[in-house]
Amino acid sequence: MTDGYKGFNAEKASRDMETALSVQIAGLCGLVLQTAKSNVRYYPEVRNHLERQIFVLAHEMIAGEVTVDYWQAWLEQFGKGSKMAGSSENPGLTSYMNSDLWNRLRPSGSRVVVGRKKGNYRSIDGTVRLSGGSYAGVDLEELAARGDIDSSYGPTPPSYFLRAALQANRNRILQGLQEVIEGFPYHKYFEMG
Repeated sequence: MTDGYKGFNAEKASRDMETALSVQIAGLCGLVLQTAKSNVRYYPEVRNHLERQIFVLAHEMIAGEVTVDYWQAWLEQFGKGSKMAGSSENPGLTSYMNSDLWNRLRPSGSRVVVGRKKGNYRSIDGTVRLSGGSYAGVDLEELAARGDIDSSYGPTPPSYFLRAALQANRNRILQGLQEVIEGFPYHKYFEMG
């Protein structure tokens, strides 16, 4: 006499698959996180603010994210001054240029860093600063390049450190997810009657 199959324990299989995928996604996010840290070139403090997060949404989707909530990350990703990425590559540029953070003394259409007029202003990190006004409208990038003022006023090109980290690990991510799905022991969840 042979026993037949009673059924498939889909609930347990689903839970175990979710666990296996969560572990794999956490590891892959860690890989992307480390790659992103190694891609940071101009603003080293950004490395200390990178985080990974895993979300399970209604037992239907598992999402992994590498995020950074630090103002210099935007400068690292999209650049600063005359070397910053244009609006086609920098999704926040247009709103930044239309905000009170943008220095209106910059020549029209130019992203060159110039001095501000005398008075208080809010900088990109949200702090209120005081400008003496002695460099109002003057190209600070040129002065920084000559060594006349601090080099931090110079431009930085975009590193696209987050995008580059994801692209560098794309094949590994796809391979890792495929390994979990194809290697999952579905046969263990059939119940004998």
